[in-house]
Amino acid sequence: MKAALRVNTDFTTEVLDLSENEYEQLFEAVGGLIEAADLDADLTLWCNEEGKLIGLTPNIIATKLWEKSFGPTDIILGDCVFTGGTDEDGETRELPHGWLVQLQELAARIRKAVMTDA
Repeated sequence: MKAALRVNTDFTTEVLDLSENEYEQLFEAVGGLIEAADLDADLTLWCNEEGKLIGLTPNIIATKLWEKSFGPTDIILGDCVFTGGTDEDGETRELPHGWLVQLQELAARIRKAVMTDA
């Protein structure tokens, strides 16, 4: 299994297996054309390349991780996928377990806080 984590704008998450049909799964998960940004050596963000053009909802978690890496230079829109960087051949690596757990816990805490405030 090549684990990846989809983090949705509503703070729900889904573990994906990118072992087969990686491009198609990423395309479907972000709802269109994919764009990748390496946030760290072992963390890549995949988002919809046209998110701003088509008016997708802001992804707060993805935006905060972007800001941690690059400063407040952009906002990430739409559902996103996180993987574990690339290997020496340029192939996508699976998301390390530590990142997977950390992102799932963060999304759950924010989702709970949002639901409590609603």
